Amino acid sequence: MNNIFYPSENDNSKIYIAVLSKGIDINAYDITLEYRENIEKDFFKYINFNINKAVFMHQVHKNNVVKIDESNIHLFGGKEKLVEGADALITNLKNTPLVVQTADCAPIILYCDESKSMAAIHSGWRGTVQNITKKTIDLMKKEYNANPSNMYAYIAPYIAQKDYEVGDEVAVHFKNKAMINNKWHIDNGLEIKSQMIECGILENNIEISNINTYDEYCYSYRRDGTQVGRMLTLGVIL
Repeated sequence: MNNIFYPSENDNSKIYIAVLSKGIDINAYDITLEYRENIEKDFFKYINFNINKAVFMHQVHKNNVVKIDESNIHLFGGKEKLVEGADALITNLKNTPLVVQTADCAPIILYCDESKSMAAIHSGWRGTVQNITKKTIDLMKKEYNANPSNMYAYIAPYIAQKDYEVGDEVAVHFKNKAMINNKWHIDNGLEIKSQMIECGILENNIEISNINTYDEYCYSYRRDGTQVGRMLTLGVIL
């Protein structure tokens, strides 16, 4: 499949990470729920994981973090059994895909090799302002004794600063911003990176995708408005 991206710094030997994009062969407005369902099933077949064992969230742009373990994993799986009202998941279960769905927001995968634990985070500007990444890392420390200095972090494709115009009420919360054509533009990924470093993740262990979701081959709410398509960012402990 030519619409899958991978982190360049992660070798997939301990945690598998992949991103499903839209691709350039179809317009976002032409995406139907049936088409999306089929593409996502093909994606999981291609990467050799079971979509019905993958944990998806009903994301609500807040900072709720849910732990997935043996006590609740049976409650979730696939698109029919979502984790309701969550924007981040943590787990130490192997072979359990955690999935973030986005169309401009920043998807994040964290992996701690020391504790063999991971997180999948959805962080739009609201989640970033609420510092959902720090809350997630704090819970990983509490539940798994995770060590931020031994974490790898991947910030998957998100909308680039040049295409992310915001009002004063949003810009005031961000350090990573610039004035372009007399309008504020923010860099959500760099803001998240700064938060990660403050939490103790080493800068050299943070990888930020250079893919801009505003470009044609990605889904973008800012570019297309309401449409059913979403990118999938997946992480699995092996």
